[in-house]
Amino acid sequence: MERVEEIKANLASKFPSCMKTMVRSNVTHGFWLHLPMPFCKLHMPKQDTTITLEDENGEEYKASYIAQRTALSAGWKAFSANHKLVEGDVLVFHLVSSSKFKVYIVRAFKSNKVDRYLGSLDVNIHATPIRSIRMKRTKRPSKKAKCLDLLPVNPPDDNVENNSLMVLDTNSEPCPLVDQYDNDNKDPSSGLEDGIRSLASVIDFKEIKSIDNFIVIVNGSRIDSELSEYHRTKYYELCCSQNSFLHDHLLKSISSKLASEIIIETITIAEAIRTCKISTSQADYMLWDKTLKGFELLGMNVGFLRTRLNRLNTLASELQEAAVTEKSEASLEHTRMKEEKKSLELKLVKLKEAMRKLDTEIETLKANAEKHELMFREEVTAPW
Repeated sequence: MERVEEIKANLASKFPSCMKTMVRSNVTHGFWLHLPMPFCKLHMPKQDTTITLEDENGEEYKASYIAQRTALSAGWKAFSANHKLVEGDVLVFHLVSSSKFKVYIVRAFKSNKVDRYLGSLDVNIHATPIRSIRMKRTKRPSKKAKCLDLLPVNPPDDNVENNSLMVLDTNSEPCPLVDQYDNDNKDPSSGLEDGIRSLASVIDFKEIKSIDNFIVIVNGSRIDSELSEYHRTKYYELCCSQNSFLHDHLLKSISSKLASEIIIETITIAEAIRTCKISTSQADYMLWDKTLKGFELLGMNVGFLRTRLNRLNTLASELQEAAVTEKSEASLEHTRMKEEKKSLELKLVKLKEAMRKLDTEIETLKANAEKHELMFREEVTAPW
């Protein structure tokens, strides 16, 4: 993220920019890239159009921009594949014209061979495996076995099957999940899914003390890998604010991919709420609330966000209305004072004219008084 901030600091400030952390749906399947909604509302075209993506080498790619979804679709796959983007990479999009992005790529890893992060289950990923169990009926743990944590592992090596299990001895009490596995005649993969569902059903959010213990499980599928570290952290903060998993009551028919997209969009809206201003348009409030209402109907606990949205919307409307009223009253008062000033100026002109006349009259009276004084003196000095 320091590298991302360094890139953004060096970009021309007259052109807007945004960043996007790659998740699995952006780079491995679906190839649908949602851009930050607040950025698109402010700077992107309001209609569907073709966007040019120019990489750091000057190579250009065409991609379709879907205005209603604020997303890139057709053409994004080619850009992603040609640049070998992987989950966790961060892209900085610099909008150098109305329909052209200069794209800067900050790689998450120096190599595609990376250890999958398993710290959220407090498991030592460097522990020596006791044995590797393939998904076959013939290999089952002993009833006398100690409690074993069965974790799905997706190792980067191509010669290891994706559905294998790594079994680690945790030196704990006998595990009910292993006993259930022994007594179950179903396929082991379904037993593992049942075990994950059981684990998800007994996890109480109040027992999670830090993000290291934070696990996101939806309908038996762990979807941590669908979330970037940024989104995982932000989602953990949202869950902490409500002291519960926001996805606890999602419908059973919700897929893990859709669940991750719901979580990411919820985080995007929450961040938009945090950065909104009194000048934020009613259309944005309505769009955010409509989206959250849809998530709420699917079982997502986003009522607190809708409550905050409605409160902010109401407060913004009241403040804007008060500002308009005060401005109107001030304008009327200004007009009245201006008219009064004009009236006083007119009166002042009249008063000045009256004073001029009085001054003239006073001068006339002084001249008459002197004349009378001379007449009187002549009479006084006349011969007897």
